[in-house]
Amino acid sequence: MMITLPPAPRLVVMTKAPQPGRVKTRLIPALGAEGAAAMHTALVSATLDRVRRSGLDVVIAMGGDYQGAFARSLERQGFTVLPQAPGDLGERLKRALTGPGRRLAIGTDCPIFSPRWLADAAERPEPVVLGPAEDGGYWMICVDAPQDALFDDVPWSTEAVLKTTVDRAKAMGLAVHMAPTCYDIDTPLDLKRLLEDPRCPLGVRTVAR
Repeated sequence: MMITLPPAPRLVVMTKAPQPGRVKTRLIPALGAEGAAAMHTALVSATLDRVRRSGLDVVIAMGGDYQGAFARSLERQGFTVLPQAPGDLGERLKRALTGPGRRLAIGTDCPIFSPRWLADAAERPEPVVLGPAEDGGYWMICVDAPQDALFDDVPWSTEAVLKTTVDRAKAMGLAVHMAPTCYDIDTPLDLKRLLEDPRCPLGVRTVAR
């Protein structure tokens, strides 16, 4: 008898090409447009270093120029780079999480997570795992099979994102597990906090000097 194994969990890292003036814009007053783009690149690098150590199959969903020099540099590191879907974050997450088996998605604004947290999320029995962010959103989502309704009519970029998603999952009859909480790096105060955090990646410290 042939045994068919379930598809391996896949992790999608959602990020953007580091175009000055288009990324980490709230850091521009402190770092300038070029410095903010360099910080974005450092955060992407730190995130990818951690996801490699999770043991999961990783692809990158790139906003902006997904065939430019930055994308090519990631491909030379062994990553598959795909374009993000058009539309709001909900539409982009739907596309990223489409496919058989368990799927995870994270951004690149939270470089202090443990690779073990991702592996744990992939192994949990609950059909939905969320990594809460302190601002009311989430830094990671993990789902079994497509759950498109989780991403419809969510007030993105507000403090209600996490609660709305949890309430939606419960209304769909889906059990939810919470991974550890993290914080995003969006503002100069966030960056100061990160630089004082012993988990701060070396590359981020180097760029911030």
